[in-house]
Amino acid sequence: MQNILLVDTPDGDATLLASALRVEGFHVVLAPSAREAREALARAPAIVAIIDLMLRADAGNALELARELKEAHPAMRVLLTSTYHLSERQLERADCGVSGFIPKPYDLVEVVSFIRAKASGPPSARRIWHAEAVSGVVAMPTLQFPSAAERARR
Repeated sequence: MQNILLVDTPDGDATLLASALRVEGFHVVLAPSAREAREALARAPAIVAIIDLMLRADAGNALELARELKEAHPAMRVLLTSTYHLSERQLERADCGVSGFIPKPYDLVEVVSFIRAKASGPPSARRIWHAEAVSGVVAMPTLQFPSAAERARR
């Protein structure tokens, strides 16, 4: 079972995401502070850490915590999340080693799929993900008609 560290206040978004990840087979630790995140990582390593950008860390901010966790655990993928959107360029300038950004509110199906991909991908992957507006267009299954030979057999 892969460990996920979710560093966020235990609000509706965080607990909902933690529950969805648990249903998908991940072990999720919800840490409401940087101190508790460090303690959780001392007990068990995590494959992915998700940090709320607005979290006030004990000695700094969320970007500094992301940098600290990435330096201490180079194989771990560090993701940021927030209702405030960050562009790829802003993350590059922050130089905190994050592998992606997940905007709130969460589309749980897309976020779980994204986290699953990050958990199995290389730790240095810097591809930024963001929610796309749902278009309402649904792909229809391709209709397959029986061939003449199949129709003759019937």
